[in-house]
Amino acid sequence: MIYADTDFFIALLKPSGWLKEGARRVAAKYKGQMTTSEATFIELMLLAKKYDLDPVGITASVMALCAIEDTSLLKAARYVKDHEIGVFDAFHAAHCGGKIISSEPAYERLGIERIRLEATTDV
Repeated sequence: MIYADTDFFIALLKPSGWLKEGARRVAAKYKGQMTTSEATFIELMLLAKKYDLDPVGITASVMALCAIEDTSLLKAARYVKDHEIGVFDAFHAAHCGGKIISSEPAYERLGIERIRLEATTDV
Protein backbone atom coordinates (compact mmCIF):
# COMPACT_ATOMS: atom_id res chain seq x y z
CA MET A 1 0.00 0.00 0.00
CA ILE A 2 1.08 3.53 -0.74
CA TYR A 3 0.46 6.15 1.92
CA ALA A 4 -1.29 9.30 0.72
CA ASP A 5 -1.08 12.46 2.79
CA THR A 6 -3.55 15.29 3.17
CA ASP A 7 -2.21 17.30 0.20
CA PHE A 8 -3.20 14.53 -2.18
CA PHE A 9 -6.80 14.42 -0.97
CA ILE A 10 -7.13 18.21 -0.88
CA ALA A 11 -5.92 18.36 -4.48
CA LEU A 12 -8.57 15.83 -5.50
CA LEU A 13 -11.37 17.43 -3.51
CA LYS A 14 -10.77 21.04 -4.57
CA PRO A 15 -12.62 22.17 -7.68
CA SER A 16 -9.32 23.33 -9.22
CA GLY A 17 -5.70 23.94 -8.35
CA TRP A 18 -2.16 23.42 -9.51
CA LEU A 19 -1.98 19.89 -8.03
CA LYS A 20 -5.36 18.68 -9.26
CA GLU A 21 -4.28 17.06 -12.54
CA GLY A 22 -1.30 15.32 -10.96
CA ALA A 23 -3.49 14.04 -8.14
CA ARG A 24 -5.99 12.67 -10.67
CA ARG A 25 -3.23 10.82 -12.53
CA VAL A 26 -1.82 9.37 -9.32
CA ALA A 27 -5.30 8.35 -8.13
CA ALA A 28 -5.95 6.51 -11.39
CA LYS A 29 -2.55 4.82 -11.43
CA TYR A 30 -2.65 3.64 -7.80
CA LYS A 31 -6.36 2.96 -7.44
CA GLY A 32 -6.88 0.27 -4.82
CA GLN A 33 -3.29 0.59 -3.59
CA MET A 34 -3.58 3.71 -1.41
CA THR A 35 -3.97 4.10 2.31
CA THR A 36 -3.86 6.93 4.81
CA SER A 37 -4.18 7.42 8.56
CA GLU A 38 -6.42 8.98 11.12
CA ALA A 39 -4.06 11.97 11.15
CA THR A 40 -5.14 12.75 7.58
CA PHE A 41 -8.81 12.54 8.54
CA ILE A 42 -8.23 14.85 11.51
CA GLU A 43 -6.44 17.37 9.31
CA LEU A 44 -9.18 17.19 6.67
CA MET A 45 -11.89 17.73 9.29
CA LEU A 46 -10.05 20.72 10.72
CA LEU A 47 -9.96 22.18 7.22
CA ALA A 48 -13.63 21.32 6.70
CA LYS A 49 -14.54 23.27 9.84
CA LYS A 50 -12.32 26.19 8.84
CA TYR A 51 -13.80 26.46 5.35
CA ASP A 52 -17.34 25.34 6.20
CA LEU A 53 -17.16 22.16 4.11
CA ASP A 54 -19.01 18.89 4.65
CA PRO A 55 -16.82 16.69 6.90
CA VAL A 56 -19.00 13.62 6.28
CA GLY A 57 -18.74 13.93 2.49
CA ILE A 58 -15.00 14.48 2.64
CA THR A 59 -14.52 11.54 5.01
CA ALA A 60 -16.66 9.24 2.87
CA SER A 61 -14.75 10.23 -0.28
CA VAL A 62 -11.34 9.55 1.25
CA MET A 63 -12.52 6.28 2.77
CA ALA A 64 -13.76 5.16 -0.66
CA LEU A 65 -10.48 6.09 -2.36
CA CYS A 66 -8.52 4.08 0.19
CA ALA A 67 -11.06 1.28 0.74
CA ILE A 68 -11.12 2.10 4.45
CA GLU A 69 -14.04 0.62 6.37
CA ASP A 70 -13.36 2.08 9.84
CA THR A 71 -16.79 3.37 10.88
CA SER A 72 -15.30 5.45 13.69
CA LEU A 73 -14.07 7.92 11.07
CA LEU A 74 -17.60 8.56 9.80
CA LYS A 75 -18.88 8.66 13.37
CA ALA A 76 -16.37 11.42 14.19
CA ALA A 77 -17.34 13.31 11.03
CA ARG A 78 -21.03 13.10 12.02
CA TYR A 79 -20.23 14.46 15.49
CA VAL A 80 -18.43 17.42 13.90
CA LYS A 81 -21.19 18.09 11.38
CA ASP A 82 -24.37 17.32 13.29
CA HIS A 83 -23.40 18.17 16.86
CA GLU A 84 -20.82 20.92 16.36
CA ILE A 85 -18.25 19.06 18.43
CA GLY A 86 -14.60 20.01 18.07
CA VAL A 87 -12.57 17.75 15.80
CA PHE A 88 -10.36 16.22 18.48
CA ASP A 89 -13.28 15.69 20.86
CA ALA A 90 -15.20 14.06 17.99
CA PHE A 91 -12.43 11.52 17.48
CA HIS A 92 -12.21 10.82 21.21
CA ALA A 93 -15.98 10.32 21.27
CA ALA A 94 -15.89 8.03 18.26
CA HIS A 95 -13.32 5.79 19.93
CA CYS A 96 -14.51 5.80 23.54
CA GLY A 97 -17.11 3.04 23.31
CA GLY A 98 -19.80 5.06 25.07
CA LYS A 99 -17.91 5.97 28.24
CA ILE A 100 -15.19 8.58 28.68
CA ILE A 101 -13.15 10.21 31.44
CA SER A 102 -13.15 13.92 30.72
CA SER A 103 -13.92 17.43 31.90
CA GLU A 104 -15.59 18.17 28.54
CA PRO A 105 -19.40 18.33 28.96
CA ALA A 106 -20.02 18.12 25.19
CA TYR A 107 -19.73 14.33 25.35
CA GLU A 108 -22.98 14.17 27.30
CA ARG A 109 -24.80 15.82 24.35
CA LEU A 110 -23.70 12.81 22.31
CA GLY A 111 -25.20 10.35 24.79
CA ILE A 112 -21.78 9.33 26.06
CA GLU A 113 -21.44 8.58 29.74
CA ARG A 114 -18.86 10.96 31.13
CA ILE A 115 -16.80 10.25 34.22
CA ARG A 116 -16.27 13.78 35.42
CA LEU A 117 -12.82 14.97 36.32
CA GLU A 118 -14.26 18.00 38.05
CA ALA A 119 -16.32 15.93 40.54
CA THR A 120 -14.86 13.21 42.72
CA THR A 121 -18.27 11.61 43.38
CA ASP A 122 -18.18 9.75 40.00
CA VAL A 123 -15.02 7.86 40.87
